[in-house]
Amino acid sequence: MMQFYLQTRPNRERVLHYYTSLRESGVQPSAHTYKLLLDAYHTLPPIDLTQMERTFAELVADNTLKVQGTHWASLITAYGISAGDVNKALEVFDLIPTHPGNKGGKPLEEPVVWEAILNVLATKGSIQQMEDMRSRMDESGARPTAYVYNVLISGYARHGQMTTSREVFESMSDTYTGMSAPNNHPSSHRSIDSNVYREPSTYEVMIRAELSNKNPEKAEEVLRRMEERGYPAAVFFKARSLLDGAGQGGGGGMGGYYPVPVLGLEQAQGQTFAQG
Repeated sequence: MMQFYLQTRPNRERVLHYYTSLRESGVQPSAHTYKLLLDAYHTLPPIDLTQMERTFAELVADNTLKVQGTHWASLITAYGISAGDVNKALEVFDLIPTHPGNKGGKPLEEPVVWEAILNVLATKGSIQQMEDMRSRMDESGARPTAYVYNVLISGYARHGQMTTSREVFESMSDTYTGMSAPNNHPSSHRSIDSNVYREPSTYEVMIRAELSNKNPEKAEEVLRRMEERGYPAAVFFKARSLLDGAGQGGGGGMGGYYPVPVLGLEQAQGQTFAQG
């Protein structure tokens, strides 16, 4: 129910109600519960970074759980997107490897963290900052996903660099028709296949990119390629509606590509985040 009132029918009061009920029943919060709480404090108005930071401190203090990439991604998004503080988002990202909250984990191996920081830089930062971070990701050996590439496609398009945006899109692969794209979600094993496979959302992002740069013909081409993939009708017509809306004066702009919700943090058991 917490997730329902976070994403489907946004209402932070109800999210907190179900969290309180969970604790009163003696159920210990899971890693996912903490992520929902972090997201609730920075995605549902009014933004409350202080409570978000307290929640993160509770997570760090819980010796039964590890701080995961999704938690760091939520923090980065909270500061960079929700609060519009790019420097703070970068500070959080840079301090991850040495923060005691890692508890032996390797969050920078998780693509969701790179997705979050790239999204902050693509949306609120500069194109140079985004490209520098992309180079850091490549050098780190982290495996990108379609969602990381979606951010890059959107980011380059936002800055009018459609040639690079298309290059990212074309560097990706399609899996067999009717099969879900591999390598884009966490799993217990790592595939030896290093390709990055497009998701339906990748086609949507590319269509938005072309439309936002006044290239409706190119957007039509991407839609035709998407149709050939044989996605369910609802998925295809969602993308089709982008072009229909643009043709009716709807604009078809990039919109807000905010991948992972975030959190916030300053205090971890009385120790500031910056002190690590």
